[in-house]
This record gives sequence, structure tokens and C-alpha cells, in this order.
Amino acid sequence: MHFSFINVITTKSITFKCLAAYGIKGNFRMGKIIFIIAGLIFALLLVGLSASQGMGGSKAYDQSGYDWMGTPVASGDRVSTIVPDYLSPNSAGRPEWDPYGAGQSAFSLLLEPANPASEGLVVGGGELPANQLYLQRGKDLLTQGTVSLGEPYVLWARVNGRGSFLLYDYNRQILNQGYVTQGWYRINGTYADYLGQHIYRFVSAGLASNNLSIMVDSGSYPTSFNLAGRVLDRNGLGMSGVKVIVSNNEGGKFSTTTGSAGYYAIDVATGVYLVNAEFPGYVFTKTSVQAITGQVSAARSVVGTPVGSAPPLIWT
Repeated sequence: MHFSFINVITTKSITFKCLAAYGIKGNFRMGKIIFIIAGLIFALLLVGLSASQGMGGSKAYDQSGYDWMGTPVASGDRVSTIVPDYLSPNSAGRPEWDPYGAGQSAFSLLLEPANPASEGLVVGGGELPANQLYLQRGKDLLTQGTVSLGEPYVLWARVNGRGSFLLYDYNRQILNQGYVTQGWYRINGTYADYLGQHIYRFVSAGLASNNLSIMVDSGSYPTSFNLAGRVLDRNGLGMSGVKVIVSNNEGGKFSTTTGSAGYYAIDVATGVYLVNAEFPGYVFTKTSVQAITGQVSAARSVVGTPVGSAPPLIWT
């Protein structure tokens, strides 16, 4: 299709004719033409800018290539995760411990620099340069293992960079350390809180570690009910005949009595419970536990101390 835009050129104006389909013809001064062209260029720039910013229903990503909610993104054989600080329950400004708060406990995890070699520990399979997570069993550091229900255990992390440290059990974040440097760290405070498998991993400097698989067996704990636990004296021995009270923030209150080795078990609905104990002449620590219908969970041990005596020697 051929047409001519310019018919007559004078020093003061330009006369041009467009296709009738566009309905544009007439005399335009040079200033008007320049103004129209500038407006068209500006409109094109706006359209391009909007497209680059993800407008029109597109999903926005940051410069690192991760979506803003912290979804893991595969890159080669590595998986990276970025989780904003405001999504963490352990970030600054967190309120005081709520005994009924989901995932909260009187015993928190502790990450501290440590050297496994100086403690005579041996890394199974040898050390790897990437972020690695291990379970300590005796003098061995393992990438999988078995523990008993209610048993405390120690994890070790080898961090290969600098940045935040986020520890997960499956997809549940259980530790948020604001900043770590390269090296070895011991993680105290973990324990086998339910029967079955734990899958731990950590993310540091945007890179994920290996998956650490820990299978939890029943050990000596009763498993006929979905919530079990143990009451110990200050020397770590089981206390029998102790009244155990389990309560929630909805007014539910349940009680049972420990057996000869200090174990107890009770059936409760799914929820977060506060566990306390009563026995003449003793005061007891408290703990909280998440109970789930159809799954055997174990509360951390409650420790009893004679009234007026020193604090207990053990805190499990």
C-alpha cells in the first residue's frame, strides 16, 4: 500500500494528507508536529517501562531471581531460599514467650561456634565444601540416623559463607540466626518431639544444605496415646506418682499420673498444650508441646526440684 504524507512544503507550515481510514488531514505548523511526535515517543516509553516492571498481572521477582515469598528456586544442583525477616517468628520485636503459642517452647535452640575436631568428632564420609548438616551420635557426625522419642540430640552445621542462618524441620522454620560467618557450628536444644521422621536442612547465604534425615523410634515411651512425656528429678531419674496437668488456652485441662519410671501418656485433641506437674515438696519446670491427633508426640521432660534446694542439675 502506497501513500504520500507530504504534499506542500512552505516556510511557515506543512500540509500533508493521510489515509482516509485514519481521517487525518490538514495544515499543521512545524511546532505542532514536533509536539505530536514527542508525545508519541513519551507514550511508547511508558508502555515499555510498565512491561519491564511486571505490570498487567505478571509476577514480580527481585534481582536475585527469587519470588518475594521466599519459594525455593532450583539452580543447577543447588536450591536457594530467601525468606524475608518479617516472616520469621524469631525476628527482632518478637513478644515474650507465650506458653500456648504454636511452635514455642521454654527451651529454644542455640547455635554456637564450635570445632568438632577439637572434641574428637569424626565426619562420616569426609568433609564437603558445601553447606552441610550432621547429627552427632557418639563421636560420629552422620547425615542420617535414628534416635528415640523424647531424646535430646545435637546437630552440627558446616557453613560455607556469610549471611543469615535459617534452620528448617521439613518446611517449618525452627531457628533464625541473623548473621553467621564461615565455619562450624553446634546446634543445641533439638529433641525427638514426635514419632516418625524429621527432615532437617538449613539455608545460609542463600544456599541450602543437604537434607538430614532422622528417624524417631518409640524407645521406652508409651505410644498408646497421642501425647507422652516424662517427669525427672534433679539427678535425671524418673519420678513416679507425680500428677501431670496438661492444659490449653481454650480452658481444657487434663491430668494423669506418672508410672514407675516417670513416664506418662494421655490422649488429647490437636493443639498446643502447657505441661506442668505437682508433687508434695517439689517445684517443677514447665514446658509446652504440640499434640496432633493420630500422631504420637512427646513433651520435653519436666524436672522436679525439692522446695528450697538448688536448681536442678539437668535441663532437658
